[in-house]
Amino acid sequence: MDFDEALKSIGNFGKYQKALSLLLSVPILIGCLQIYVQVFAAGESDHWCQSWKEDNCKDLNLTEIQCENLKKEISIPAKVADDNKTVFEHCEKYNVTGKDLETVMLADYINSTIFEKIPCDEGWVHDRSTFPSTIVIDFELVCGRSNLPNVAQSAYFGGYLVGSIFGGATADVIGRRWALLLSNILVLATGMANVFSPNMLLYIILRFLTGTFARLVSISSIVLTAELVSPVRRVTVTNILFLGWALGYFVLSGLAKLIPNWRFLQLAITVPYLPLLILELLFVVESPRWFIVNDKTEEAERALKKIARFNGRNTADNILKPSKSTHEIQTPEKTKRLLKQLLHSRVGILITINMCFNWFVQSVVYYGLSLSTSSLGIDPYISFIVSGAIEIPAYVLCMYLPEWIGRKGTTCSTLVFGGISCCLSPLLPPGVWRALLAMAGKFCVTISFSLVYTWAIEITPTSLRSTGMGLFSMSSRIGGMLVPFLLILEDVWLSLPIIIMGSASIIAGLLSLLLPETKGRPLPCTIHDTENLYQYV
Repeated sequence: MDFDEALKSIGNFGKYQKALSLLLSVPILIGCLQIYVQVFAAGESDHWCQSWKEDNCKDLNLTEIQCENLKKEISIPAKVADDNKTVFEHCEKYNVTGKDLETVMLADYINSTIFEKIPCDEGWVHDRSTFPSTIVIDFELVCGRSNLPNVAQSAYFGGYLVGSIFGGATADVIGRRWALLLSNILVLATGMANVFSPNMLLYIILRFLTGTFARLVSISSIVLTAELVSPVRRVTVTNILFLGWALGYFVLSGLAKLIPNWRFLQLAITVPYLPLLILELLFVVESPRWFIVNDKTEEAERALKKIARFNGRNTADNILKPSKSTHEIQTPEKTKRLLKQLLHSRVGILITINMCFNWFVQSVVYYGLSLSTSSLGIDPYISFIVSGAIEIPAYVLCMYLPEWIGRKGTTCSTLVFGGISCCLSPLLPPGVWRALLAMAGKFCVTISFSLVYTWAIEITPTSLRSTGMGLFSMSSRIGGMLVPFLLILEDVWLSLPIIIMGSASIIAGLLSLLLPETKGRPLPCTIHDTENLYQYV
C-alpha cells in the first residue's frame, strides 16, 4: 500500500497526531511571545531631559514625584497642543546647568528667553507608570537613538529570513525531528543570553539569532505535524498549532503585566523551551514521509509502528513493502538538483513566484496590523489582548472554511474582503468604527495567513517540502522586515500605510486564483506530482 493508505491503517488522526499537535502548538505559542515581546520590552513612555540630578528637593519639603514635576516645569520647554494639553519637549531643555534649583525658581523661568535651549546633557527622566523597565530606559533609546527598537524588531525578522532560507533545507537534510530539537536548543541559548545584554548592539545581534532559530522551530513543527495526518486533517492540525499563536497574545500580555522588568520578562518567555525540549526528545517521532523519500523504508516502518501503538492499532509487518512501484519510495534526487528542476519547470516558476508574493503581502498586512494595536486608543495591555482575541475565531473558522470552499476560494475571499476593509477604514473618522474595520481586515488576513502554510505544504513535493516552505517563508520575512519602515509613512499621511496594505491584499487575493486547488489531494511526492496539480486549477 502507499503511504496515505498505510497512514489510514494506523490512524490518520489518532491519539498520537492529536497529542503531537497540542505539544507542538507550545513552541508556536512561545514563538509568538518572542516576536512580540518588544511591544512591552521597548514600550514607549514619556521622557524629558534630566536636570539637577543630585537635588532631591529636601530643602523645599517636596515628595520625589513633586520634585521631578517641579524640575520638569522649570527646565523643560513646553507648548500647548491642539487639545489644550501641555506637551513638554523630549530632547531639549533650558540651559540651567551650573545653576542651583532655588536660583532658577526665583527667575522668571516661564519667560523662556532668559535661558537658551540645549540638547539633553545629563540624561533623561522616564515616566515609568506604564512600562517600569524597558530597553528604551536601560539603553537610553530616545531622541537620536529612538529608531533602534525598530532596528531590533527588523533584526528579528531578518533572523526569520535567514531561518527560512537555511532552516527548510536543514530539515530536509537532517530530518524534521532533529531540526526541531537542534533549533530548540539554539533558541533557548540565544534567548537566555539576551537576558544579560549589556548594550543595544548585543541585544540586536541576539534578537537576530533568536529569530533565526525560532523560525526553524516553527517550520519543523508545521511540516512534521502536517506530514503525519491525512489530507482532510491538514488544515485542522495547522490551525491547532496557530491557536497556540493566538493564545500567545494573552500569555504575553499577562506576563508583561505581572513582570514589568524586561530582562525578567525575556527570561520568563525563554525558560519554557527547556521542558519542551525534553518532551520533544521523548515523544516526537521522525516523519515517516521524510524516511521514505530518503530511501529509509525500514526506519519509516518503525516510525509508523510507534505511532500505531500509541493509537492502539495493530499493523502488519512490511506495511510499506508492496508500494515500491509508487513515486513515494523511489530513491530521491539530491535536494539541490530537485530544486533546480522545480525552478526550471514552468509550473514550478508560476507556483514559486505567486506563493512568494502571497506570503510577502500577507506578512506585511498581518504584522502591520498587529504592531499597530496602540491605534485603538486603549491600554496597551488590553489592546494587545484584543488583537489576539480577533485571531481565535479566525483560526477556528479556518479549520472548516477551506474544506467547504477550497483553498483558493478561502484565500481569495479573505484577502479581498480584508483588503477592502483596510482601504475603507480611512474614510471613517477616528474611533470605534474605524478600529472595527481595521480589526475586520486583520480577522480576514489571519485566516489566509494560517491557510497559506497548509496550501504551501500541499503544493510542494516531499523531497523539497521544507526547502519550499523556507523559500516562501523567506518572502514573508522580507515583508516583516519592511513593516516597521512602512509604518513610518504615517508621518506623510496617517492613512497611507493601511491603504497600501489593503491594496496589496486585494491584488494578492486575485492572483491566488492562479494557483492549483489542493483540497482533498494527496501530498505530492515528486516534481511530476506537483506539475499534475495544475489540472485542478
